[in-house]
Amino acid sequence: MAHPDYYKILGVARGASDEDIKKAYRKLARKHHPDLNPGDAKAEAEFKKLSEANDVLADAEKRRNYDSYGDPAGPGAQAPPGFPQEGNFSFEDLFSGIGGRSSRHGPERGEDLVHSVRLGFREAYEGTRLNLRVNRSEPCLSCRGTGEVGRRAETCRGCQGKGRVGGGSGFLSFGRVCPDCGGKGSRTPPCPDCKGAGRHARQDSVAINIPAGVDDGARLKVAGKGEAGRRGGGPGDLFLQISMEPDKRFTRMGANLNVTISISFSEAALGAKVPVPTPEGERTIKVPPGTQSGAKHRLKGEGMPIPKTGGQRGDVIVEFKVVTPQLHDEKSKALMRELGELNDEEWHKQRGSHG
Repeated sequence: MAHPDYYKILGVARGASDEDIKKAYRKLARKHHPDLNPGDAKAEAEFKKLSEANDVLADAEKRRNYDSYGDPAGPGAQAPPGFPQEGNFSFEDLFSGIGGRSSRHGPERGEDLVHSVRLGFREAYEGTRLNLRVNRSEPCLSCRGTGEVGRRAETCRGCQGKGRVGGGSGFLSFGRVCPDCGGKGSRTPPCPDCKGAGRHARQDSVAINIPAGVDDGARLKVAGKGEAGRRGGGPGDLFLQISMEPDKRFTRMGANLNVTISISFSEAALGAKVPVPTPEGERTIKVPPGTQSGAKHRLKGEGMPIPKTGGQRGDVIVEFKVVTPQLHDEKSKALMRELGELNDEEWHKQRGSHG
C-alpha cells in the first residue's frame, strides 16, 4: 500500500527535528480538531491524516523505516516518496555512510497525548477537578523499558556486524541501514514480556484540577502522563484540549461576559430598574431615561475569573434591546399619536437636516 507524504501533510522538511514535527502537529491538530469543528467532515478527515502522519514521524523506528523504505513497517514494501524503488537507499543512509552518522539507539522521550475535555459554564467559572481514564503506556518492568533482555548482545547475522546491508561497487556503495539490527551491528534478544516494545499499554486514572476561568480552546498540560519513553527515556506529557458548552444567558469574550436585556419602549423612554443575570445571581441595574437600543452598561469585576491573577475578574457587559410595542387597541394607538405630536417634531427636524 502506498503511503502519503507525511512530511508534506505536516508541512515540515524531510530533515525536520523531532521538536519541529511536534510543534507542526500541535498547531495543525488544534486547527482541525473535531471538537473545535463540530459537524465538519473535512476537518475530521484532515485531523485523521495529521494523526497518522504524527504517529509515524514521532516514532523513531517508524520514521526511520519510512525514510529508508517508504513504509513505517519496514523494508520490502515500497520506496520512500520521491525515491526510486531500485537501490532502496535514502539520503540518511547515504550520509550516514560518509559522515559516520548512526541511527538513534539512545533513550527516547515518550509521545505526548491529547485528550479533549468539554466543560459546562459553571465548571469553567468555578473550576473543577476531573478524574479521567486515559489510555497510555508504561515502561516494561521486566526489561526496564529497554525492550531487550539482559543477555549479551550477539553479532547481527543480517549484516555480519556492519550495521548496513546491500550496496555494490562505485560511488554509491554504502548500502542501507540493516533492518534486523537497526544499524547497531549487534542484536540483543527482545524482552519476551513486551516483545521488544519496551512498554505495555494500560488505562490510567488521572486526577486534574481545572482552574477557575479556563477559556474555550485552552490547552492544559499534565506533565509526565503521556506515553512511556523508550530505552530509559522519560514519559511524554498529557495535554487537555478544553472546549466549552454554550450558555443560554452569556456570550463569552475572554474574561468578559456579554448579555442582552430586552426593555420596553416606556422603560427606555422614562428609565427603569431591570434585573440582569450575573454568574453570582441576578443584579438590579438602572436604565437611564432616553436609552437607545444597542446602548451598553458595564458591571465591572463580575465576569469570569482570570487565571493566575490573584482573583481578578472580567466584566459583565449588558446591552439593551428596545422592543417596539405592538398596539392592538384604539386607546393605545390614540395615546401613541398624541405622544408623537408632542415629541416627534424635533426628531423630524433632525431627520430632515440629513436629507
